[in-house]
Amino acid sequence: MKLTKEIIDALKIKNPDDIVVYLTTSSIDGKCNISPQLFTDVYMDEFILMPDLFAVKTKINFNENRVGVVTIAHPAERKTWALRGPCGHIEWGLPDNYDFQGVKAGDILKKWGDWSEKESFPSLPEDVRPAVIAQRGVIVLKVAECYSFSAEDSGRKVL
Repeated sequence: MKLTKEIIDALKIKNPDDIVVYLTTSSIDGKCNISPQLFTDVYMDEFILMPDLFAVKTKINFNENRVGVVTIAHPAERKTWALRGPCGHIEWGLPDNYDFQGVKAGDILKKWGDWSEKESFPSLPEDVRPAVIAQRGVIVLKVAECYSFSAEDSGRKVL
């Protein structure tokens, strides 16, 4: 599913204070793991990319359940979205031709494998900055569904 320009703009590399983004994954028995995503980008208008800075529980959940949800709250615009779809991890050491939902590991890691080239991690406020900046790969979600989670129309499909 292709994302709208408005959603792409909200997810493109940005100041993390502007927009609140979370990735939610679940184990096979339904135990959720919710992790804030300070950095996000979009690939081919349908893949959401996030650096794996220390996502151990998220990667464990991928072994059991390859579905994730990225929620976005854009307070200044009073917009909310929940983007759901197949979610996985492209890590260093995978062959360049490893394919996840139509994207190749080599293409993803070449551009986003060292996220610190795109972002200034040390410039983040201490309360949100990861204690250790050691990127292990890139988390990829292919958007299949998009819902609102605003109080007025929570659960309404918007794309």
